Amino acid sequence: MLFFDEEGQVLVVKPRGRELWEIPGGVTEIRNGESPIVTARREVAEEIGLDVIIGRLLGIDSVPQGDDHAPMIAFLYDGGILSTEQLASIRYVDQEIGESLFAHPDELAGMMVARLARRVAACARHARTENPAPLYLEHGFEPAAP
Repeated sequence: MLFFDEEGQVLVVKPRGRELWEIPGGVTEIRNGESPIVTARREVAEEIGLDVIIGRLLGIDSVPQGDDHAPMIAFLYDGGILSTEQLASIRYVDQEIGESLFAHPDELAGMMVARLARRVAACARHARTENPAPLYLEHGFEPAAP
């Protein structure tokens, strides 16, 4: 999920014991019949204690297998601009997250795994457009037209 502040910065979270930042979200429990939308809502509630309505799909990223991860399809949804009340009610419910802050999309490259930084920055830019179609990404990049 991508949450924003009034300046267009993205909410990033830092899991306890890790050096790199992430965004609220997680892995779909397909065996339990969970959909990506249900996953987004569940993970946001577990990680930062917010019960939110899932906004539009901003992007789909096809990620090939890497040394540190299985192949995956990542879905990024728009969580909108967080209100003062929502910000005040953020709680690290499952204790997985140790801290959170807002960062400009251009700053993410040094804060996150590169593929995630590319994905988040592209979707953050897309969120501020009027284009309702989600971005299609491959490993965080928009593929070149054939």
